[in-house]
Amino acid sequence: MKFKYIGFFIALMCTAVSFGQIKITGTVKDKGAVPIPGVNIVVKGASTNTSTDFDGKFAIEVPNKNAQIELSFVGFANKIVPVGDKTNFDIVLEESSQALDEIVVVGYAAVKKSDVTSSISSVKGKELQTMTVGNVTESLQGKVSGVQVVGAGGPGAQPRVLIRGISTVNLSTDPLYVVDGIPMGTSINFLSNNEIESMEVLKDASASAIYGSRASNGVILITTKKGKVGKTRFNFDTSSGMQFMNNPYHMADAQSYATIMNTAYNNSGYSDYLPNPSQYQGKTTDWWNAGIRKASPVVNASLGVTGGSEKHTFAISLNYYNSESMYEVGGWERITMRIANDFKFSDKFSAGITLNPRYETYGSPGNWADFDKIDPITPIYKPADQLNGTENEYSIYARSPSYIWNPVAAVKRYDDFTDQYNLNTNGYLQYTPIKGLVIRSQASIEVGDIVRNKFSPDFVIDAAHEKAEINSVEKWNTTDVNWSWQNTATYTRTFAEKHNASLMIGNTMEEYNQSKLWGYGEGVPNNSDSMRELDAATKNRNSSGNRTSNSLMSYISRFSYNYDGKYYLTGTFRRDGSSKFMENNKWANFPSASVSWRILNEDFMESTKDVLSDLRFRAGWGKVGNQNLPSAVYQSNIGTGFYPIGSDIADTSYPSTMANKDIKWETVEDVSFGLDFGLWKNKLSGSLEYYQKKTNDMLFLKQFPTYSGFPGYSTMWTNVGSMKSNGVDLLVSYKDKKGDFSYGVDVTFTTVNVKMINLSADGEKLYGSSNRTLTVEGNEPGYFYGYVADGLFQNQTELNSHTDEHGTKLQPYAQVGDVRFKDINGDGKLDDKDRTKIGSPWADYNVGLNLTFAYKNFDLVANFYSSIGNDLINQNISDLYNGASLTNKVNGLDQMAWHGEGTSNYVPRLSKDDNNENFTKFSSLYVEDGSYVRMKNLQVGYSFYNKFGLDKLRLSLSGQNLWTWTNYTGVDPEVGGGVLGSGFGGWNYPVQPTILMGLNVAF
Repeated sequence: MKFKYIGFFIALMCTAVSFGQIKITGTVKDKGAVPIPGVNIVVKGASTNTSTDFDGKFAIEVPNKNAQIELSFVGFANKIVPVGDKTNFDIVLEESSQALDEIVVVGYAAVKKSDVTSSISSVKGKELQTMTVGNVTESLQGKVSGVQVVGAGGPGAQPRVLIRGISTVNLSTDPLYVVDGIPMGTSINFLSNNEIESMEVLKDASASAIYGSRASNGVILITTKKGKVGKTRFNFDTSSGMQFMNNPYHMADAQSYATIMNTAYNNSGYSDYLPNPSQYQGKTTDWWNAGIRKASPVVNASLGVTGGSEKHTFAISLNYYNSESMYEVGGWERITMRIANDFKFSDKFSAGITLNPRYETYGSPGNWADFDKIDPITPIYKPADQLNGTENEYSIYARSPSYIWNPVAAVKRYDDFTDQYNLNTNGYLQYTPIKGLVIRSQASIEVGDIVRNKFSPDFVIDAAHEKAEINSVEKWNTTDVNWSWQNTATYTRTFAEKHNASLMIGNTMEEYNQSKLWGYGEGVPNNSDSMRELDAATKNRNSSGNRTSNSLMSYISRFSYNYDGKYYLTGTFRRDGSSKFMENNKWANFPSASVSWRILNEDFMESTKDVLSDLRFRAGWGKVGNQNLPSAVYQSNIGTGFYPIGSDIADTSYPSTMANKDIKWETVEDVSFGLDFGLWKNKLSGSLEYYQKKTNDMLFLKQFPTYSGFPGYSTMWTNVGSMKSNGVDLLVSYKDKKGDFSYGVDVTFTTVNVKMINLSADGEKLYGSSNRTLTVEGNEPGYFYGYVADGLFQNQTELNSHTDEHGTKLQPYAQVGDVRFKDINGDGKLDDKDRTKIGSPWADYNVGLNLTFAYKNFDLVANFYSSIGNDLINQNISDLYNGASLTNKVNGLDQMAWHGEGTSNYVPRLSKDDNNENFTKFSSLYVEDGSYVRMKNLQVGYSFYNKFGLDKLRLSLSGQNLWTWTNYTGVDPEVGGGVLGSGFGGWNYPVQPTILMGLNVAF
């Protein structure tokens, strides 16, 4: 009976408590008025909690009106809301300015940013989406310290990306791209900006060693967008506009051209080349406007759908990109789709699968320089009296005496296009048998087919110099089948509240298979589109094919530990075995270690926390490798050719490549030290890092010396030596908000100094770019190597005094107005021994400036990038200033060139013969300062929220590459190239100014 009274008393008390409680409801959204599902809501001082539903709605009971609720969600600042007399709330969460709890992806894992001990930079997808580019790495330019991006220009061209400079001299310098955990090689042309959630750049070996033999050039991790719990949401994003191609030079018209050429001829003792130049007044052929479009369209569009429940989330995106070329034909068109599904079967089992089909087509003429170089007197078409009515459509064009093939005709004949089809499938299965232990298996397979079709029609513009008397058809087919399989087990546990440890072990397997077929034939009955097939060829049919395969097996591990959020330690170890090496050198080990001291969390720093929000010291060491060389280089190969014996042609065979069974891994070892800081709740934040890395056993394809008995073009892969580099990365960021106005300033600063330590033989020299660059011990690789142009001979006295000790002229064919070349070694002769270092393509500094502003619904983004201290070779100087050829010249050259004492000390006199080799000697005449500052992007936008039945509607206007400051007189200062041939500019396809309108709709 007494228990009944006790039960009645407890029920009465509970009723009293319930009568005292207040039920409140509300909705939680971001500042864009988009509901946020999954927000954690806690009643302060009580155990009551809940979370928002799919629509951001919640309901919770609080004890009284004096209560407070606290809201928290990843990526947003925590918010405390007093209840008061309200029972319904509309709460807006602000994105967190405290970046320390952001999640950063590292190799085979994701950790809090505050737990990172290595050099890793993270860029969110929304920062990349402000630019419309075909390759997302262009959007990285200037946004990440330590990363140099050189735009390639042209539809489908891939930018050159260098992470902390170069690590090799003869192999690719591109980083490894890993998309959703799967290594994807050195190109991400297949990804759209709108598909990316975040990009992490692993800059030092302590971060990238987990990728072992493929990480010597750094690693870029890309996480694509995934589905989120909540109602289905749609996002449509598009931008379209025009790319502008302005003539980089003011070329001479017909009359000026005649005057310039006559001067060159007269200076060499000849009569006028084109008598009476005034007869050409008003008769200029405007080649540029005839073949180059002033503006070409570019379109980027994306439709995304996300949503799901606690058991299943999905994300689907369809993306389209089209960039037309500057000609009437050609361009790059890409269609990609990404379908991601993630399933949660229980608290222990989850799985996911992503499908990524894509299609690309590309091709473009590459002769735009000819529209400037061809003479302005030749007409585009043959005069009517030169036609006999039997010509086909490709033979009606005129021939230029300049030996530049008619560029309008060349574009008309162009038919060389590539279609690419790919399907990538990536799936994972994850099992958590006990708390803290995660077992994950992930597999990917990619199948790709590249089909290139080329047709060259028959034509006769000039029977001696510009013709193809028989047409030809070619077809290349390349099929790739690549797969990878990764298995990892990760155990994470906290001991005694302050000891946090994590251990990951696993293995990976990768295989890459490629088969190639090539077919060729001539004599297609006619040039019609329907006949441009191999089966239509009637003569000289030929074909070839080959298949290659290589594989990689790896064992990986990582151990992480931190004590009380103050002291951090991370160690990784990877062991790689590659099929590209023989048994003795097949396996290599790649360890790394890094430590971090979170100084701010020390007790003695407590008094500084009103000012300091982060202060951390980092140090790391590691080894990574490079095996990016062809398959089976340990085998010797036989080449085929022919040799004339009398009137007969004999087939020949020769050793083309020789085996090197001792070939081994190229390795890079580096150390880095970093300091991260934050002040005033991270309004001001940044990092300063110093790094030093050394490359050993560099892989290089060397030619055999002639005395070896092998042909001079026989080659062998070998390990040639080592080099080292060091530098500083700096990032400073300031962000603040004043009422409705917010702004941010990010500055990135990078230095790289690289030097060869040794080569495989004492005094060995590595030449590149037709012997115009040199690599030797004690200097940077690939520096420009040539003669020093010491101004021009201004008078006869200067010419006569340029002699050896016996009075013999060093330049016997020189005349006043010619280039004076320095006798560097002072031996009284001007020969190959006088070539020396005349410049370097490597920049001293790279600087980025990124500005963001927002006022109410307006926003503005401005990005600038600068390369400082590098030299470039302007190969156009010979085309523009050299009177020895009949190509067109820059307007006013007759006055720019030396034509009397003091008139010029740079542009030599005009000469038909150029007996002094002013332009044929590679000299400092071609070297120019390649420094530049470029406005990469300027975008202004306005957003409507909850208008027109939409969650968000944003309109934007953008300008890309609108302004460039440089002293370089070439076409474009963004010049790439291989390590031993970097910095050679000229008629490179320029990065084009672009104006775009944008529309973003979310609902």
